[in-house]
Amino acid sequence: MQEKKTKPPCAVCKLVRIYLLVAVPIILVMWIRPEVSRLKGYDLTNIFSTLIAVMLVCTILWKAYHEFWKPKIDAARKNKN
Repeated sequence: MQEKKTKPPCAVCKLVRIYLLVAVPIILVMWIRPEVSRLKGYDLTNIFSTLIAVMLVCTILWKAYHEFWKPKIDAARKNKN
């Protein structure tokens, strides 16, 4: 049997897929405007801003790990062997 060689999807196709998976549901929810009683009394702006701040700190820590600590650990392992 001959195996099919599949080409990776093009950048435009990936962009369209992301749009369909993310933007369309968001637009649909904004258009329908469902009433969620569980969220009454919560300040969603503060929750969202806190979430963004936590994600920023996590991203900075992750990048610092990959820039500073991981190369030192890898070099120590290499010298150990």
